[in-house]
Amino acid sequence: MDDEVGEHEINEEYISDELDSDLESDEDGSLKRGKFKKFRQDDMNKDFKFSLGMKFCLFKEFKNALMEHSVLNGKEIKFVKNDLTRVRAECKKKCGFVIMASKVGGKETFRVKTSIGRHRCGRVFGNKSASVNWIAQVLIDRFVNVASMTVNQIIDDIKKSFSVEITAWKAGKAKQIALDSLVGDGDRQYARLYDYVGEFLRVKCGTFKIKVNQPQPSLPPRFGSYYMCLEGCKHGFLGSCRPFIGVDGCHLKTTYGGQLLVAVGRDPNDQYFPLAFAVVENECKETWRWFLSQLLDDIGGTECQRWVFISDQQKGLMIVFDDMMDGVEHRLCLRHLYNNFKKRFGGGVLIRNLMMGAIKATYEKEWEKKMGELKAINIDAYNWLLGIPTKSLCKHAFSTYCRCDVLINKLSESFNSTILLARDKPIITMMEWIRTYIMKRFATLREKAMTYLGVVMPRPRKRLDKEIEKSGNWIPTWAWAEKFEVTHEFTMDKFVVDLSNNSCSCYSWDLIGIPCRHAIAAISYKVQNPEDYVTCYAPEIVPINGQQMWPTSENIPLLLPPIYKTPLGRPKKLRRREADEPVSHTKLSKKHAIMKCSSFKEFGHNVRSCRRKKSTRGTSSAGGSGSRPRSEVEAPPSTSQGAAAEATSITHSGASRGQAAGRTTSGLGAHHLGSQATSLSSSFDPGQLYHFPNTDQLLHVCLEFQKLPLHAIRIFAFKNNNVSPQQHILYGNYEDDPQL
Repeated sequence: MDDEVGEHEINEEYISDELDSDLESDEDGSLKRGKFKKFRQDDMNKDFKFSLGMKFCLFKEFKNALMEHSVLNGKEIKFVKNDLTRVRAECKKKCGFVIMASKVGGKETFRVKTSIGRHRCGRVFGNKSASVNWIAQVLIDRFVNVASMTVNQIIDDIKKSFSVEITAWKAGKAKQIALDSLVGDGDRQYARLYDYVGEFLRVKCGTFKIKVNQPQPSLPPRFGSYYMCLEGCKHGFLGSCRPFIGVDGCHLKTTYGGQLLVAVGRDPNDQYFPLAFAVVENECKETWRWFLSQLLDDIGGTECQRWVFISDQQKGLMIVFDDMMDGVEHRLCLRHLYNNFKKRFGGGVLIRNLMMGAIKATYEKEWEKKMGELKAINIDAYNWLLGIPTKSLCKHAFSTYCRCDVLINKLSESFNSTILLARDKPIITMMEWIRTYIMKRFATLREKAMTYLGVVMPRPRKRLDKEIEKSGNWIPTWAWAEKFEVTHEFTMDKFVVDLSNNSCSCYSWDLIGIPCRHAIAAISYKVQNPEDYVTCYAPEIVPINGQQMWPTSENIPLLLPPIYKTPLGRPKKLRRREADEPVSHTKLSKKHAIMKCSSFKEFGHNVRSCRRKKSTRGTSSAGGSGSRPRSEVEAPPSTSQGAAAEATSITHSGASRGQAAGRTTSGLGAHHLGSQATSLSSSFDPGQLYHFPNTDQLLHVCLEFQKLPLHAIRIFAFKNNNVSPQQHILYGNYEDDPQL
């Protein structure tokens, strides 16, 4: 049998990826097979030629090909005949180019019937044949990051690549079409949301809920909320993570707005573990209650297990936690709480250290000590901090159930910063970005966990090594059984360690599950190891098919997007920064800093905005130099005269001020005064600059000036590398200058 069948070689020419053929048998038999060529879009370029008899599937295909060819060659055409059976085009400049295509009999085929001449006209730069669809297709094919391109960049790139000038409206419209093609259309994605959920339910990879807003039966349904919890995330969290969840919300940067609510766990390596997500219209009490109810139903509720949540003071979230306190412990984020504290009582290192020290104290006596120091400094800050429940903020009042002492909700904030690139995309594109990111993250961390040889995960290991390093100053004393009294060798502080219960009187070991420095001192005496950690990335995220294979939802009305009122102003892409949060990591910001004037040594302004200095300048110019410009008054003397400082005019006060104001000096000469300096008071010349070889003669002249009817004297000193040190003297009316 095998000999009869044998082996056969398949001709490679038989294998083809094309389902159609260029060969066509005409009904009347007058046309030979393979005579006419079929148009292929991949062949379109600047040198493409429309051959006589070329076949097209649709009239639209022929028209688009003709317009694209004209744009690539810099020509303009117009359609003189355009109906359902034929299309005729010619050159706008009447150069003799004519082409016509029509339908072939009763077939759905269109063929070029007329092709006369070639373009003999010159190139057109403002080509109107460059449609927005063609520009959008160019953006998709040639440029990767279309979203970051501006309208001017699109205009410049099209002009540089094709020598075609387009308008700003065409560039903006083409960019929008390209983005809709790349990331999806928002309206269509809301309409296909039921199909998206149907694909998830087909593969059974999690929990997905859609909440619809329909105030009246006669109105069409609109999107309200969407909840997603992947099966792999749920099993991984329940199997290996601690019952500690961080919740947060972030704004979506789409046309319809909305909020993304996230719930993130803490894995054994102290990294964030994505758990559940929800897209809601706005952030309020009802949306938070709906999201947390769906989440607790997924992970088992509060009947079988207790849960610890951490968040900042979100809108409506505090009320929800107050209503569901049974089986739920709520902690406040220290970073957001300190920002509110700083707005009320100001910053400062001392108050901040006392507040942080009180909150981070693991036993009550240390908390009372820090609070007492804070009370002595600022009684209002003490009362404000005392008004917050200690079980929501202070470590010494935290429960040991979750084995976690986290004070900052950086788990959710880190995840929100990771998905920042997806928050400006439509709903399905965004959720697919998040799902694929989690799938790749789980696969990568699962591979790392399988090859990790240690017993304790890397991040807890660093914390354990730090405690081991600090345990050298603690001396254990065995009491009995598994109990020890550990004493510091310098401060004589003492703590009781019970190895059988994994506890220490400092409460740190009980709180986080990692032995503290006191416990490690006792462990070194008993030779015991820290508890082992297990991996939580064993479950996998199930992949799904694309949109072309999603099941179609039947008997379900079309879901419309939510109604969104666009606010005034430009949409914000970045989050709001705190008042003292630096923008640059290489240079400190001067924003909200207290400025100091270098002229008058006063706080609240700098030398540029100093009003007293401006008034001084105005008085001196009005009383001394009159209408003479400042550049003329303060012009530096020439180097030939040996002067190296700015020249300053000298004027009389009182009656001589008007005479000096009306005089225009041709040049401020430099007079070197020696032994005749004492006669300066009787023989000085207004508008001259005087130089002194040493300080003694300068001071002597100042004493002589005191005899004159002047209000003040200003002295300038300088040193130049090329000339010897000299002193300059200027006198005039400075009655408004308090510095003098």
